[in-house]
Amino acid sequence: INYSIVDVTHPLQGGLMDTVHNERAVLDSIPYSRVFYHSFPGAIIMHRGRKYKVHAMAKPPAFAHYNAYKSSNLACFAKPTTARYMTRPLSTLKITVVKQIERVDVQLPSNRDLVCSDTQADVESTQNKKSSEQTVLKICDASQTFPSFKDDEDVWNLKQGSFAGNGIVTVKRSVHGYKKLSPVTREEISRKEISLPPMEFDTYALWIDTEATTLGCVVSDYNDGVHALSHALLAVAPLFVPCSSSDLDCDHSYIDCTRVMLFDVRAGGAGTTAALWKHLFVPNGLLEAAIDLLENCPSCHMRTDTGYQGGCPACIQCGQCIKFNMNLSREAALIIAKRMLQRLRRSDLYKGNQSMVMASLGPPGSPNRPNIISEEAVDTTPRRKARARALRHATDLRSARERQIVVGRPSWPLDQDGAGGRHEKA
Repeated sequence: INYSIVDVTHPLQGGLMDTVHNERAVLDSIPYSRVFYHSFPGAIIMHRGRKYKVHAMAKPPAFAHYNAYKSSNLACFAKPTTARYMTRPLSTLKITVVKQIERVDVQLPSNRDLVCSDTQADVESTQNKKSSEQTVLKICDASQTFPSFKDDEDVWNLKQGSFAGNGIVTVKRSVHGYKKLSPVTREEISRKEISLPPMEFDTYALWIDTEATTLGCVVSDYNDGVHALSHALLAVAPLFVPCSSSDLDCDHSYIDCTRVMLFDVRAGGAGTTAALWKHLFVPNGLLEAAIDLLENCPSCHMRTDTGYQGGCPACIQCGQCIKFNMNLSREAALIIAKRMLQRLRRSDLYKGNQSMVMASLGPPGSPNRPNIISEEAVDTTPRRKARARALRHATDLRSARERQIVVGRPSWPLDQDGAGGRHEKA
């Protein structure tokens, strides 16, 4: 279901705003799920370097046959303008869980479990508290500065419940107004209220708890970090399931965040989120790929302004973000993701999948089983961590070379017949 953007001043349109009279007057088409954010009445849009202002849009009937929803019937009508401002919609997104199908519980560790294994059983309680506090700081990030805990017992006395789950949710989107911004300074000029029908549909989703009661008072920019982590999961999703940016979306809220949620954009669900759930509680899965993206984004490491944490289009900036990539924090997202990964590895589902993967590779020393560096060594040794990351990237380049895919250079000289040096044939 698409909306057509119609130029009312086109000679074949005749200045009418009732329907599309000729396809030559159509400037572009926008999906129904995005039209309220880009082509609402009063919006300033750009088409081929020319500004247009949307004056009206056709309202779809409440009940109609599917054949009635054609791009020729649903249209937004725009006229060229010389307005010296830009517009941005004011929207709300509400997601309600209707039915939970699967659920994963994680037994939270006690303070004694977080202490090193060689700690004696008769250590004093004060030493246990100090060790648990150091463990929390290590899980988050050693490079960050956090306020000290006022009461460790209150921090770790969390409610036992669901860590992650999937099921059916109701997504309700609504645009209630827009604001005019200066195209030079991006400062707000004024606001205007509009009335548009909300878009509500049922779909399939997955969600992961972010421990708001624990990390909310410890991590600075916690809400921005949850928002950025949601974008990072969307960015790495195509690595595990066949999908595009228009198939998945996330909860873009950045106020009082308690979870990360991904859902299918298509009403009723398209099966993308259900397939993505299978790659969450596995070794080298979805969450680990998001952490790798947050840590090793080449574009962000090349930036000179180290104080900027909004990321780039290669990592956490998302084209379909209804908040226009505002309130993002890459460092806070990395801290939350690492803590989330520690909890995920303690779940019975992850341990079962890890055992199945290790059993399928054969006993240690077999040719089918590669030399895997232990998680403890990777987490505590930066050199081994860098070596493992370089080895993984080299493996990706080798597979791309065998498929004749160009990676960062115009050609592979060794792939051509008659080239000197070492040559491997597939």
